[in-house]
Formats: sequence, C-alpha cells, structure tokens
Amino acid sequence: MVALGGLSRDVVSETGARLTYYLTSGLVIIFLSRQLAPAEYGTLFLALSVLTVSRLFSSVGLAKAAAKNVSTSLESGDGQVRHVVLSSLTYNLGTIAAVATAVALGAGAIAATLGAPAIEPLLVLGTTYVVFATLYNYTRVVLQGFREILHSALVYASEGVAKLLAVALLVTLGYGVYGALVGYVVGFTVAAFLGLWLLARHLPGPAATAQLEDGLKRRVLRYSVPLTVTRGAWVLDREVDVILVGYLLTPAVVGYYAVSKQIVTFCSGLAGSVGFSLGPQFDEETVARSRDHARRTYETVLVSVLLVYVPAVAGLAILAEPVVLSVFGTQYRGVVPILQVFCAGIVLMSVTELTEDILDYLGRANARAAFKGVTSVGNVALSALLIWRVGAVGAAVATVAMQAIYAALCLYVVHTEIGLRPRRLLYRGGQVGCITAVMSAVVLSLLRYVDGPVTIGAVAVCGAGVWALLAKTGGLLDGDALPSGGLSGQRGD
Repeated sequence: MVALGGLSRDVVSETGARLTYYLTSGLVIIFLSRQLAPAEYGTLFLALSVLTVSRLFSSVGLAKAAAKNVSTSLESGDGQVRHVVLSSLTYNLGTIAAVATAVALGAGAIAATLGAPAIEPLLVLGTTYVVFATLYNYTRVVLQGFREILHSALVYASEGVAKLLAVALLVTLGYGVYGALVGYVVGFTVAAFLGLWLLARHLPGPAATAQLEDGLKRRVLRYSVPLTVTRGAWVLDREVDVILVGYLLTPAVVGYYAVSKQIVTFCSGLAGSVGFSLGPQFDEETVARSRDHARRTYETVLVSVLLVYVPAVAGLAILAEPVVLSVFGTQYRGVVPILQVFCAGIVLMSVTELTEDILDYLGRANARAAFKGVTSVGNVALSALLIWRVGAVGAAVATVAMQAIYAALCLYVVHTEIGLRPRRLLYRGGQVGCITAVMSAVVLSLLRYVDGPVTIGAVAVCGAGVWALLAKTGGLLDGDALPSGGLSGQRGD
C-alpha cells in the first residue's frame, strides 16, 4: 500500500501547502476563540457564511470550466489556452462587480431577514472579501488546469499565512470582529495578486496562440453551468446550515457550530490535496489510454486515505471533550457533541474531497452537479427540521447523512468510468476497520488518564503507535508507491 512519502511531487506540493494553510487557519480559529466571546465569534462567522454564499454567484463555475478547457487545450496543442483564460477572466470580473454591488446594497435587508443587525456593517465591509476571494479562487484553480500544482499550492499557502498575520495584528490592536474580517480580506488580497502574477507567467504569448476557435467561449460558459450547480451545492453544505443555525438559534450556538465545521474542514485537507493534484491527470483522453492504471491509482490512493482518516477520526471522537476544552476553553464546551457527530462526516468528506476534482476532469461534472444539488437541498431541508428538535446537533446529523449519500454516488460514477474492484476495496476496508477497532479500544482504556494537553498528546501517540504496528503487520504500509509520472504515457488495458 502506498505511503504518503511515495506520492508524486505534485501531491506532496499540494499537501505541503494545505498543511501550511490548515495550520495557519487552525491558529486563526484558536486565536479568535480566545479573543472573542462565543456570541462575537458566531456573529463574525455568520457574516462570513453569507459572504461565502455570495461568492457562489461571483464565481459561477468559471474557474473550474476554464481549468478543464486549459487542460484539454494543452493536451491537444490547439493553441486556445490564451483565449480560454482571457475570456473566462473577463466574464468573471463582470460577475464579481455585479455581486459585490448587490452585497453592498442589500446588506441591511440580509441582516434584517436573519435577525442579526450586527452583521450589516460586516457585510458592507465584506464586499472586498467577495472581490479578492473570487480572484484568488480563479487563479488557484486555473493554475491547476495548467498542471502547475506547485504554483497553485503557493497561492493557497500564501492566503493562510497572510490571513494569520493580518488577523493576529488587527485583533490584538483592538479592532475585534472588524479587524478579524479585514484580516481575512488581506489574506485573499495577497493570494489573489500572487496568483494573477503566476498565471500571467504561464499564459502563452500571442505568437503561440491560434485564431479563436468558433464556439470556444460558449463551451467555457456551458461547462460552467453544471459546475456552478455543484459549487452552489457545496456552499449549501458548507455555509447554509451555519446561516440556518444563526436564524433559528443564537449567535453563541453559531459559534459552537462554526468551530466544529472548521475542525472538519481542517481535518479533510489532506484528502483534498491528493484529489486536487491528481484531478488533471484523470483527463478523459488520458484515462482512455490508461484505464487500468487509472483504476489502480485511484484504488491505491483511496485505501491510503481511509487508512489515515478512519482511525484518526475515531480517536478524535473519543478525545473530543478534552481536546475542545484544552484548545478552545471551557466556554466552548458546546462544541463537543456537535464535533462528535461531525467525526463521521470527516471520513465521508475525505472520500468526496479525493474524488470531486477527478470527476470534473473525467467530464462527469453534470452527474456530480445533479448528485450534489439533490443531496444539498436535502441537507438544508433536513437541517431545518432537526434544528427545531435537537438544536445544532441536528444540523450536524443532517449534514453527515447527506454526505454519506453523496459519497456513495461519487464512488459509483468513478466505478462506471474506470471500473473499480469492489471485493478488493471491501477487503482493504475491513482491514482498516479492524485496525480502527483495536486502536480505539486502546485509546478508550487510556481515556481516564487524560487531564490536559500533555496527556492528550501521550494518548494520541500511543494510538498512533498501535495504528502503525497493525497497519505494517497487515501489509497496508507496504507495496508500490504511486508513480510520479501520473497517468500520462501509461499503456491502456
């Protein structure tokens, strides 16, 4: 079985960037939880959730559509790359201007609808967040289409580092939630300008550009439609439940829920880095030439991700209370039950984070959009129902349930494209389950000794040691490494 050290250079670059990003973002979360009361924290992230929803309309799938067409153009050598980038960026600047203006004009109405007047000035200030966050996302994703994963990773990491420094400085100076929001904007601004500079360096000059192909702009716009649906569904999953909690409950509960979701996002970063890096290598033409290799690559990486995530998440669920109290303080005790429910969602998200980019490059964005749209609408409806009955924990239950359905559907589509081997995956999954059960028993037996950060770390090390021993004994840490050359040049079936 592949170890992380055997992954390709691109995967390692993206993983390093994500580790940097999630480390800095984690420090921001901890810092803000220590500096802001739960109600203030909830107000800030309620505003950020509304702004993130707004980014759906300013992005509208253009970045991923451009990346897909750039990848295809590079593969075919048709000289259309420059046209793809310039036309898609022009369209995106138009949507950014429209959405930023709408947010500024509608801030008061949005705040009144949510019954949260405190977020109105944050939304007005947040128009700059919409502008630079969208540009950052565009450059990062299009660099992925160029298969410049290292440079895309640099853009990603720069956002996290700049955000940490700006938030820490402004909040320490006493600017509170406004300083925190400006810190987020600074992070996106730095990353956006870095991304635009790197993108300009990779853009072919006029001499290497063919005449604009008929229908190219329409293809970019057409492919952005299902990606917009998918992104909208992603926003529903990630942000609308926070807005529902804010509308139906209190700002303090929003704070508990937001912390829990941020931990989930933090934990799923590794799988996302693998999927982001491998996605362009699963281009339709490339996979057609090497279907068997594509299957073996995906299966190897999937089992490796499960081998890391399933035991780790089980340990987090067991240690949730002492971890939350040690890191965030006793005022955030309400995070614990929400986080324990979300632990199952971390494993499911690791599967979808690994798979989503691959499906887009396989040309199955329409299917993924349909699945994501249905499950996300279901998530919103079920969340609204369960929040009335069991509070924020109900929103977490709804999210995990719909994430399970979505993950299963994504795996099914991958199976139809590259022909997965279910028996092999079930056997490996059984091995991972057994390792998790034994490791969890060890961690549970040591739980009574946990009384602070030092003992939490000691128990975690013991659990990791048991995991490593059992994984090595079961052969899951042995086997061939993932080829650094990707799928290109591999022989077909």
